[in-house]
Amino acid sequence: MSETPAQSLCTQCGLCCTGAIFADVELRDEKEATAMECLGLEIEEEDGRSLLIQPCRALRGKRCGVYAHRPDCCRRFECKVLKDFESGKISVTKALGTINRLRGLVKSHDHHAVREFVNRQFLDFQ
Repeated sequence: MSETPAQSLCTQCGLCCTGAIFADVELRDEKEATAMECLGLEIEEEDGRSLLIQPCRALRGKRCGVYAHRPDCCRRFECKVLKDFESGKISVTKALGTINRLRGLVKSHDHHAVREFVNRQFLDFQ
């Protein structure tokens, strides 16, 4: 089965799993946290919440190594770049350009610029 253009965009990116966008993601419940730990993923408990620590240990290149078993939060997440692409607001070329711009900022180690760019380009809030 071939990938849709949106799936292809995601598998060319993977930034939601690298720590560039999130430091951690909240898991649904203790059962899901236990399942993720059994897969070898790093989970921390904080204020009664289970958090999947980023970068995710399941990331293999730009793809998820546990895709079929990924947590609910990962199944539901769609970044603004993906949403804008799916709605026709931006082309695949523009989307890939945005992804590559973030990669460059991450390499520059300018954490303020990364956070500002992520909030503006990848998340639905500013």
